[in-house]
Amino acid sequence: MDDFLNKYHIHDAREISRLLSKEGFVDVTITSPPYWNLKNYECENQIGHGQKYKAYLDDLESVFESIYNMTKDSGSLWIISDTFKRKGRVVLLPFDISARLEKVGWRLQDIIIWTKDKSLPWSHQGKLRNIFEYIMFFSKERKFKYRLSRVRTIDGIRDWWVRYPERYNPKGKAPARNWEFPIPTQGSWSKNGIRHFNPLPPKLVERILLLTTDGGDVVLDPFSGTGTVLAQANVMERKYIGLDLNPEYQKRFYDRVLPFICKSSKDATDQDKKARDFKLFNRSIPKLRMTKYPKETLRLYTEKHGEVDLEAIITLKGKRLKVIFLFPKGTQVPTDFISRVEERSRKPPLSKYGITPEFAAYSADVASEAWLRSQGLGTRKYVYVYTEGRTYTWWKRITIKEWVTLVGNEVFTWASKRRYPPIVSDIDVDVDPKNPFRHPEEEK
Repeated sequence: MDDFLNKYHIHDAREISRLLSKEGFVDVTITSPPYWNLKNYECENQIGHGQKYKAYLDDLESVFESIYNMTKDSGSLWIISDTFKRKGRVVLLPFDISARLEKVGWRLQDIIIWTKDKSLPWSHQGKLRNIFEYIMFFSKERKFKYRLSRVRTIDGIRDWWVRYPERYNPKGKAPARNWEFPIPTQGSWSKNGIRHFNPLPPKLVERILLLTTDGGDVVLDPFSGTGTVLAQANVMERKYIGLDLNPEYQKRFYDRVLPFICKSSKDATDQDKKARDFKLFNRSIPKLRMTKYPKETLRLYTEKHGEVDLEAIITLKGKRLKVIFLFPKGTQVPTDFISRVEERSRKPPLSKYGITPEFAAYSADVASEAWLRSQGLGTRKYVYVYTEGRTYTWWKRITIKEWVTLVGNEVFTWASKRRYPPIVSDIDVDVDPKNPFRHPEEEK
C-alpha cells in the first residue's frame, strides 16, 4: 500500500478498486467531481462531458461506492459541487449526487455554502451571477472523526468580549455553515500555477482536514485536478493519494502547485500572532468571568432587594470560585442575604457564566492577614484591587498585609460610596478594551 501513498496517479476513478484494493484505510476523501457536460477536461473517456446525465450519475455512484468500501468507519467524504441551468431548468446536481451516495451507505451530515467571491461573470435570463457552491459533508457511520475545537476562531469577535466575557466561549466561536474562501488567483498574474475550471483554496482544504483528520491520516482525491487537496495534505503531514486522467495536471502539481503551497505555508507571517491572540483570549475569558461575577451578583441582588452597604467583595480562585461579601465593621450581616444571593445565582444571566461559586458574608471586623489566608489565599503575597465596577483591569496590586491595614480607611473605602465596592481578588486580569490583544512582550 505504501507504493500508492503520497503520489498523484494517472488513473480512471471508475477503476479505483483496481488501483487501491485494500478496505478501510482512507480517513477522508475531499473532491470536486466534474460538473457533467459543463466542462471539457480534454481527456478520453472522461466522466461527465459527452455523457447522458443518468450515465454520469451512475459513474459517480460507482466511484463513491468503491471509496465507501475503502474508508474507515470513522472516515468522511466532502464533495464540492454546484447547481447549473440546462434547457431552461435548474439542475440540482449536489442533491442528485447526495441521493445516489445515500443509496450506497453514505450519511449526509451537513451542507455548507462556500462563498468563493470570484467567479466567471456569466448570468442568464432567470439566473443571477453565482459566487457560491455547495459542500456536501458525508460520514460512513453515525460516529465519525470531527475535531470542532481545532477550527474555532476569534476572527471577527468584537471587542465587547472584554466587558461581556459571559457571552463568549473561551475556545472561540465555531464556524458558521457559510464559508468564505476566495478561489486562487488565476491567469497571467498568477504565481501558483493553478489553472483549472474549479480550483480549491488551500485554506478551505485546511479547515476540512483540521475537522476530520489527524497527522498521518490518509487523504484521497479521486478527481485531483491541479492537486490542491494533495498539496495541503502534504503540508499538514497527512498521507495523500490523488487520481486524475490528465497528465498535464499531474505535471503541474509536481512542478508548480506542490512547491508553491509548501512555500506559502512557511511564509505565513501572521500565524504566530494569531496563535498568541487566541491563547490570550482563551486564557482571559475565564478570568474576566470570575472578576465580573461578583459585580453582577451584587447588581442583580440590589435590583430586587435594594441597595446594600459593603466594605468590599473578596474573590478567591480555587476548585470553586469563593465570593465573600465583606460588610462594614460593626455591621450585622442580614440573615437572609446569602440565601437570596444563592437563589439569584441559579438563574440567568449568572447561570450562563459556567461558574458554581461558594458564597460567604462577614463583617470587616474579622479582616486579618491570617483570616484572609484561611479563606484560601495560601502563601500568595499579593492581591489585586478592582474599583468602580471595572473588572477587566485592576486598579492596584498590593500585599495582603497592606490590604488589611486599608480596610475601613478612607483611602480604600471611597470606592464603596459609589455603585460598586472594591473587589479584592487573587485573580490577575489586565485587558484594555480599546486594545484587547495587546501582548505585554510586544511593549518591551
